[in-house]
Amino acid sequence: MHVNDFPISTPAMVVWFLCLTVAVVFFIRLLNYLLRKGRRGWMGGIFGLLLVLGTAVHVVMLSRSSHTVTDGNWIQLVLTSLVAGFEMFVGHTVVFDDIIAAVVFRSPGLLMAYLTVFAFVLAFSVAMVFQILPRRLRDRFWLRIHAPSASADRKNHVFLGLSRSAKLLAKSILKDWAREEDRSDQGSLIFVDLPDTEGVHAEISLGDILTNLVSRRKEVGLDEELETDRFVLLKGHRPVPGRDEDLADAVGLARLRPWLRNPRTSVYLLLDDEEENRLMVRYLFRDPDVQAKVFCRVDRMDGFNSLYTVTQNRLNLVDFHYLSVQDLKFGRPELHPVRFVDVARDGKGQPLGYVDGEFHALLVGFDTTGQEAMRFLYEFGSFVGPDNRRIPTSFNVFGSGLGVAKGDFLNRFPGLRDDPAIIWNGEPVGSDGFWRRCEALMDGLNYVLIAHGSAQQNIELSILLLQLAARRSKDLSRFVILVRVDVEDDRLQDLLGFYNRTYHPGGQPVIRPFGMSEAVWTLPSITGKDLKDQASRFYDASQRSMGGSGDWESRRKELLNEPGDRLRNRMALHRMQGQDLSRSAFIPTMLWLAGERGRKAAEGIPLVYDGVHYPGKGAVADTLEHLAAQEHLRSNGFHLVCGYVSGELDELLRRVPDLKDYDEEDDPRKQHADWVVVRTALAGDNTDHTDE
Repeated sequence: MHVNDFPISTPAMVVWFLCLTVAVVFFIRLLNYLLRKGRRGWMGGIFGLLLVLGTAVHVVMLSRSSHTVTDGNWIQLVLTSLVAGFEMFVGHTVVFDDIIAAVVFRSPGLLMAYLTVFAFVLAFSVAMVFQILPRRLRDRFWLRIHAPSASADRKNHVFLGLSRSAKLLAKSILKDWAREEDRSDQGSLIFVDLPDTEGVHAEISLGDILTNLVSRRKEVGLDEELETDRFVLLKGHRPVPGRDEDLADAVGLARLRPWLRNPRTSVYLLLDDEEENRLMVRYLFRDPDVQAKVFCRVDRMDGFNSLYTVTQNRLNLVDFHYLSVQDLKFGRPELHPVRFVDVARDGKGQPLGYVDGEFHALLVGFDTTGQEAMRFLYEFGSFVGPDNRRIPTSFNVFGSGLGVAKGDFLNRFPGLRDDPAIIWNGEPVGSDGFWRRCEALMDGLNYVLIAHGSAQQNIELSILLLQLAARRSKDLSRFVILVRVDVEDDRLQDLLGFYNRTYHPGGQPVIRPFGMSEAVWTLPSITGKDLKDQASRFYDASQRSMGGSGDWESRRKELLNEPGDRLRNRMALHRMQGQDLSRSAFIPTMLWLAGERGRKAAEGIPLVYDGVHYPGKGAVADTLEHLAAQEHLRSNGFHLVCGYVSGELDELLRRVPDLKDYDEEDDPRKQHADWVVVRTALAGDNTDHTDE
């Protein structure tokens, strides 16, 4: 019989071929999925099934061959077919001339079965061979294939290092992608593993092959943590200091350059070791063509000033301690210090707009988190008393190595050098002197912030302070203990819940954790998008209320593009943004103080007459007057905590001329500026974010 005498029609063969091609493609995708998930049992089962099918096809072929005598030879036949089945996996088959002549060409169905099994076996072999290739060779193959998408108009994210911070931020990016309906803007999510081993690995390493063949634990673990496979994990090596090369060469992935040169790419250096991050920053900007935005984790916001000029504002410093306190400052309005002081009220219970009493805070631990918390408390502790002056406040500070930390803090913020409100305590945390001091302070304390040691140590200390407060019969409704807890831990959360319910049943929790990594390492917090939106909306509303035409973004660009020292421009912008952000967080406090009645009445009060502020008369006007004075104190507090002192305006020496009490201002326009803030908040000009 000739080949053209097939009883199966040619169209049917074409359909079979197309279906086989599609099935093989999906089969390869299934294999890659199983390999990423580490499903070794499934892979072994597929291998066994293909081996059985290949053996069965050869048994049938050999049994139909005219040269095969089956009587009594089935064992030999099966063993021969088993060898042939194994050889199918490496692309070789045991084929005899009489199989082709007498079996295959006389049985097209058997031919199709044979080719089907062979196609799946070959796909399995190719997939496995690709997986056991040395990682560096495999990664180069991926980078070469995806290079065109690197230069496209897409948002790419490159993580250098597999730190916990990087994984948490990647989860936030994936959530952001999931919310977007249009996915055409989404690019690559690339992780570069930087093992601790030194030196450059060989291109072909038996260790690499065995590692890839036996285990893919990092890919599997990353897949499980991110709960998705929308990423690629490349293998590089840690840069070696002193070499004259760019970052792509330094990590051993030269083909990563197209991503680094795309302005829509974000590169994240989030290793726990700041020196390693600094080293990679220097390598990164040795290539003048690099246009990517760089987010670098640091332990202190200063120390990178020398790199600002060469990075042309593309370097963004990310301080975990700063972000933790920013979460308290802007993301947790229920923990604002004003919630824990007594607000003066009239006979009808209406708030009078000033604080009746004192404010006292305790800070345990004065590392970077403690210093940022000091700035936070000083800035928002500018409460107004009945005489429009700041009420008595105190900030008691304890911490290990306090002498060095204190000197460093006051060098950065010289405006606080001689402030009697800050009390430095040299007793070690946990000592008898420490507990005697805490017991003496406890009755008047409003606010406690603990950032001393590990999460477990901080929580144990907070429980002891809560028990001390309970023994002294302290009113816990105006008392809060904030505890730095770096990582979400259900066991610790349950422990805090137990003590909160035990010592303050039916009330608000006294011990409140903050600084959880899951809440800090998010895309909006890292990029400043959430705070920038708040500040820009508030600033634009303030400009409209004063009849101005400028907007927040225009001011930012104008300031950064001014001639002169780029670092100085950046410092000035940072100060102005801080004021905008502080005021935007201050709005909920003012709304809460004034109440709905004050808000409605404020809309009809003439605030300006002949260029001078005119608050009007009555209880509502008095409330607004106190709020304006409070805003003035808060603004001054921000300048002081940033190290500015009174004197002729000088940005570099941190001097400003208007650090005066509200009722001592001789320029009504400056008092009017405080009124603008109050009016903007209470008149509903920015109601789109008053609840944030």
